[in-house]
Amino acid sequence: MIKKYPPKLVLLGICLFILSACETDDFIENNTTITNTTTAEDVKLYEKWFDSSKLPDIEEVFSEESLISEKQLDAQIAIQKSSNSQPVYVHYMPWFQSKETDGYWGQHWTMTNQNPEVVHEDGRRQIASHYYPKIGPYSTKDKDLQQYHLLLMKLSGVDGVIFDWYGIRDVLDFQNIKEGMESFLKQLNKTDIEFAVMYEDRVIHEQSRALTPIQISQAKNDLQYIESTYFDMDNYIKIDNKELLMIFGPNYIDEEQDWSEVLGSLKEKYNVLTLWGAQDIIGRQNTNGEFAWIDRGHLNTLYGYYNYNVDFNDVIGGVSYPGFHDFYVEGGWKPADSRQWSIDRFDDEPLVNSFVETTKHPVDFVQIATWNDFGEGTMIEPTEEHGYKHVEQLQDLTRIGYSHEDLRIPYYIYKIRKQFPKERYVRFLTKRAYKYAMKGKLSRAKWIISILLMYYGDSYL
Repeated sequence: MIKKYPPKLVLLGICLFILSACETDDFIENNTTITNTTTAEDVKLYEKWFDSSKLPDIEEVFSEESLISEKQLDAQIAIQKSSNSQPVYVHYMPWFQSKETDGYWGQHWTMTNQNPEVVHEDGRRQIASHYYPKIGPYSTKDKDLQQYHLLLMKLSGVDGVIFDWYGIRDVLDFQNIKEGMESFLKQLNKTDIEFAVMYEDRVIHEQSRALTPIQISQAKNDLQYIESTYFDMDNYIKIDNKELLMIFGPNYIDEEQDWSEVLGSLKEKYNVLTLWGAQDIIGRQNTNGEFAWIDRGHLNTLYGYYNYNVDFNDVIGGVSYPGFHDFYVEGGWKPADSRQWSIDRFDDEPLVNSFVETTKHPVDFVQIATWNDFGEGTMIEPTEEHGYKHVEQLQDLTRIGYSHEDLRIPYYIYKIRKQFPKERYVRFLTKRAYKYAMKGKLSRAKWIISILLMYYGDSYL
């Protein structure tokens, strides 16, 4: 999802940004504790989670847990929130399919020329990305995947999820994206994590090359669906008691009068946010603010935007990101002569620096862009290349109060489930470990996981 901010921001901000570099370094040193991360994980980490001299039989653990009802477990204290003054949301792509879950590999793993059925010597499947998920390519509809992501988010200090959303029509893979999001919501709604929707108006362009009353009607139907289906949910994100509706762009509907008609079809007025610099396209009377995104100018662009191009009387969404390195040319989604750019994850810790720059300003929330856009290489989800580095950095930035070691809990649960999907002890006890961890009872979750790994082995980790 590439969107460039007008180049003038780089010119406006670059000089003062350079002058403020030392000040920014001081801010990082004095106000954050960023721990260096390792690239390799010791799979025996779980052995520290139990007393080997008192290792119980797994049947005893099963019996003990069986005495605790689901109601008793659900009543336990919820996990602590981050201490960040601005909520932290992650931008989430609900658009992945896998052969195991869906019967086929979706286009966001294949693009035009990659085949996940091809397995390399190192055990990795061939996918359309420069990066490889630590758990391998997956389906958004997989319940195990959903719980893996949600628990990682909780332990990283994430407050909410912003779903990329493409409408209700069955065009291209848009219906699959909608179904993926709604499947994910079934698990998300069992937690205290919030969510909101970011609408892609370019779906209208895919339905017709010319903007007609039919396309305007379709945009109305899309937003009315959002309003009637999601806004009534208790955990939908609100700012000043008004639901948040984000629009990535607009990219296709570019007349104020058309947006007045589309938004006027909703029952109420909501917090409508456009991409940065696009409020005038939709109309100031139709919007409440805007949100920042990733730009090739990186910190220069962010500095110029926050200092010279934004009215903080509006609702403003800030942004933080770990890098940018898309696979579109290699995957055949862009011609070979396309102009390329990237933000290197190794050069200057972009996730940390963009977060620090953003939180120096009175933004209403910080959007992490993204959780899992592997095609553009902006994900913070754990990968083979970077391990847990970015979720560990986010954990430090949000000051959630949990350790880097705790972030291994979701991985262990996911891997045990996939290795032994029919074992009754595994099914029951991983469910318990997940619930304990979501409730903040990490010691109990770790203890259960360590018993399972000692009993079943760990060669698959």
